[in-house]
Amino acid sequence: MKTIMKLSLFALAAFALVGCTPPANTNTNAAANTNANVAAKPAGPTAESLMALENKAWEAYKNKDGKYFEGFLGDNMISGVGKEAETRAQVVKMITENKEEVKNFTLSDPHVTPVGADTAVLTYKATVEGTDNGKPLTSPLVVATIFTRSGSDWKAIYHNEVGVKEAPKSESDLSAKTDAKKDAGAPDKKAAPEAKPEAKEEKAAPAANPAASAKPAAANTANSNSNAAASSPDAALTDALMAVEKKGWEGWKAKDPKALDEVTAKEFAFVNAEGWIALSKADAMKMWTTDNPCNASSVSVSDGKATSIGKDVAVLVAKGTAVGTCGDMKLAPLWSTTVFVKEGDMWKAAYIFETPVGKM
Repeated sequence: MKTIMKLSLFALAAFALVGCTPPANTNTNAAANTNANVAAKPAGPTAESLMALENKAWEAYKNKDGKYFEGFLGDNMISGVGKEAETRAQVVKMITENKEEVKNFTLSDPHVTPVGADTAVLTYKATVEGTDNGKPLTSPLVVATIFTRSGSDWKAIYHNEVGVKEAPKSESDLSAKTDAKKDAGAPDKKAAPEAKPEAKEEKAAPAANPAASAKPAAANTANSNSNAAASSPDAALTDALMAVEKKGWEGWKAKDPKALDEVTAKEFAFVNAEGWIALSKADAMKMWTTDNPCNASSVSVSDGKATSIGKDVAVLVAKGTAVGTCGDMKLAPLWSTTVFVKEGDMWKAAYIFETPVGKM
């Protein structure tokens, strides 16, 4: 589906006994009742359970069956491109009327990133066969759907997709290619007339953001949580999260592991605008520092829009811009969706999904 589309902390109560020594004959029944009343921490969703929902969503999208999404989606859907959230009814209508023709799809390699007790992000790969206005749908894809707990169910509040692209050639690769051409020697001009050089379009690589198609969930939208009503974009929250986002971009520009560690949560996953995946904090750090082929002279973050989706959990969608190159490609602006969670009193990025600007 084409872009249809944290941390809820449970407080543990400690009871301090003061004053007189308790009587020898304690009330075992009362103790038993007390233990029974302590709610067990709800288990998070498995990759298999969420993938079952996603497969049904893709099938429903393929059949333009909006009814399935009435139970699959939260009340609202968060946009991954800085637009206002859309209601479930709006998304259902869009799915029912969409012009894409999906013939076949395959979903694989699911991974769940838990964000507290009541939020989870599902990342997976998709291959899809079909057309949009006669043009082939983008494939393969990396897909992300954010789910929040609603009673005993999990509802999708955000869905996004990005096409998988070839990695940019590094400076060492370019040097090797140049040396190989030199070693090959000059071409035999008698063998064929000299060809006129063709004008080549300069490739652009979206900037890799650290603190940063087909279709199944809705259309890049969503926002809901049973434990706390999802709020509309909040100016104060946006300012707080944008400050952290900017620190992350500066850390990426400097390839500074310490700065990047400070703005990312213990459990972390990242998908960049090229469809490359890091499913652990260690892998992301490596991608942003030692394995980072990009060189940026400046970075900026704008157009931020933050939405609270639960206790100590929020989603920030912002536009990131970096000036520079990534191997043999120019850096280009991108949209970054960051799921933030509070660790102590600090907001930290738990998940980042990027898409090129102009994708929608």
